[in-house]
Amino acid sequence: MWHSTVIAVAGFCGVLLVLKLTFPYLAPFFIGLLFAVFLDGPVGFLQTRGWPRSAAAALLVAVVFLTLPFLLSVLLVQLYREIQALWLSGVFESFPGLIAQLPLEEASITSGDLVTLITRMAKSLLAIPDLVVLWLIAAMSAYFFCRDKRLLARFIVTLLPISWQEGFFQLYRDSVKALGQLLKVQLLLVFAVGMISTVSFYVLGLAYPLLSGFLVAFFDLVPVLGPGLVFFTLAALQVWLGNIPRALALGLTYLVLLLVRQLFEAQLVGERLGLHPLTALVAVYVGWRFWGLMGALVGPLLMVVMRGLVAVNKRQ
Repeated sequence: MWHSTVIAVAGFCGVLLVLKLTFPYLAPFFIGLLFAVFLDGPVGFLQTRGWPRSAAAALLVAVVFLTLPFLLSVLLVQLYREIQALWLSGVFESFPGLIAQLPLEEASITSGDLVTLITRMAKSLLAIPDLVVLWLIAAMSAYFFCRDKRLLARFIVTLLPISWQEGFFQLYRDSVKALGQLLKVQLLLVFAVGMISTVSFYVLGLAYPLLSGFLVAFFDLVPVLGPGLVFFTLAALQVWLGNIPRALALGLTYLVLLLVRQLFEAQLVGERLGLHPLTALVAVYVGWRFWGLMGALVGPLLMVVMRGLVAVNKRQ
């Protein structure tokens, strides 16, 4: 038993480290594989309706990869409008006075500063084509993964010993199921964080509670920053406006959110993935230490895969 446990832990850490090192180079293919896993069910459904698999895969991949940027653009435009309305409401009129009181030295813009600014803007503009290329490669990868799923599976099976082939398909089914459950857990947690934040902002009488709640949910998915960025910004604004009780209430709400996430994430992940809560907690923490937020998301899934590999090995 201990031998199998050591193998599972070593494999977990090794695979996590390999993913961290290779992700910057293989990111579009990982993204394409992720989308292919979730589109496999709808593609199979269209096949039962008489669609060729290649046509079904092409249609769904095109719809998803064209719709997501459009929806994101609409969301960003709406978010910009609400932020603009918030700015025009006069909430930030006192900011110039605050900036004037800060002990900053007077500085003039030099030619070097101008060159630095232009360089940064150029780098930002040059990054856009890279993102477009990455998105296109991810879309093409998702299409080929969806279309040639059986071909790829047969190729992998031919590389395995005969005694491992049945275990491979069981491991694949368990991994796909675990991936879907993991996504549901994260979406549920993000939704809960956004709802709690929105209700709290509404109760505290803050302007634009829905916008602020959305920002909290969005930053909950962003590595390093997290929802604390929104809460600390709002709390600092309330302190500047002289509303100390409201600032303290915002701090208390943020602590409640942290508690809810820490208590329920490991429990939900453990229940949905069939892991003991302590095992799920270890997978989340070790993954986070290895690879930040991405590791915390991937860690429990890798633990399920390692457990499946150990089970296959025991049956040999």
